[in-house]
Amino acid sequence: MMMKRMIGAALILCCAALLTGCWDALELNRRAIVAGIGIDHTPEAEDQFMISFQVVIADEISGKTGRGATPTSIYNGTGRTISGAIRNVSRKVPRLTSTAHARLIVISEAVARRGIAEIMDFLDRDSDIRLTADVVIAKGDVRAKDVVATLMPIGKISAYSLSQKVELASGQLGANYQMEIDDILRDLLTPGGGPVINSLEVIGDVIEAGKKSNLETVESSGIVVVGDLAIFKDDKLVDWLNRDESRGMVWIKNKTKKTSLFIDSDREFGDIAVDVIRSKTGLKAQLSDPSHPVMQVSVNALLSIREVDTHVDLRNPEVLHFIEQKANEVIAKDLRSVVQKAQSAKSDVFRFGEVIERQSPTAWKEIKERWEDLFPQLEVEYKVNSVIQNTQMRDRSFKYNQDS
Repeated sequence: MMMKRMIGAALILCCAALLTGCWDALELNRRAIVAGIGIDHTPEAEDQFMISFQVVIADEISGKTGRGATPTSIYNGTGRTISGAIRNVSRKVPRLTSTAHARLIVISEAVARRGIAEIMDFLDRDSDIRLTADVVIAKGDVRAKDVVATLMPIGKISAYSLSQKVELASGQLGANYQMEIDDILRDLLTPGGGPVINSLEVIGDVIEAGKKSNLETVESSGIVVVGDLAIFKDDKLVDWLNRDESRGMVWIKNKTKKTSLFIDSDREFGDIAVDVIRSKTGLKAQLSDPSHPVMQVSVNALLSIREVDTHVDLRNPEVLHFIEQKANEVIAKDLRSVVQKAQSAKSDVFRFGEVIERQSPTAWKEIKERWEDLFPQLEVEYKVNSVIQNTQMRDRSFKYNQDS
């Protein structure tokens, strides 16, 4: 009996020894870390994908064993499918590509206009790519490959720097907001709508932007900037928003963190610049006639006066009220312009339909089948309430006594 127990214990220990460790582990020196992914069509055929990987050169990042080369390198592959194109990259990369750390997915405008459903299906299914990766559109004739190939003086890994640019612009400019893979998947399910995606543009020489010499000059030959927003109908890019329309989109989406407004005064106050330091947007459907709903967009904004170019006295309540009213007009104009653009594109990118469904599932059931026709003629009301919280360090210009 004792012998059987000893044999059993020995067998258990042997089995346990076989189960330890990760059977599919791969050392870091056998992996190629992908920071960004570019998706284009091949120049020869529009039904072929070209996938470009921005791969981190670890030796150049650490600076200890570097050879003075660029911190990243571009490898690409082609195929009828995205997964097939990625497999073909293995012909060029001596290591297994790892996309778990990819933070930026760049899709060319040409690909986006043909449709991104297949791309999003792949990104959703892939077990390595994180759903929190940012997705952007390479605007114009610039290839996604050229965007991920750029080198920047600030930030050795340009894909990470570009992702940070989108994040910073979203927080400071107020004309962009971050769109991750998961956000786009949800927007693609919106009845009669589609996603809204940031764009990246290359200013200057596209070819020079990818050369090491771009890091060695005070002023870069080519630089990638965050552009305006692209609106989609279903999975296809249909139109671009301008700067004011993009800001209006961010207002309606309730994504505004900070932005700046220019008040063009028609009185003796001159030009005034104010910062929006806090805001909140509400969406509500007026359903007294369920077959003809009316959307109500309300914005509450907290302002801070940043610049004045006259001797105006900001201690005067009437002056402050006048500035607040002018700010209301500017914000309402942005809201109205972006709604008109979306209605002309026949795309409910604002999810107005979901607002109606949440308020009254019965009313939505009646109009759901006609929403594609109702949305372009939908009546929208705007209510904006701006309040000036402060005037920064001064309530009057230093020229006040001189000019008064």
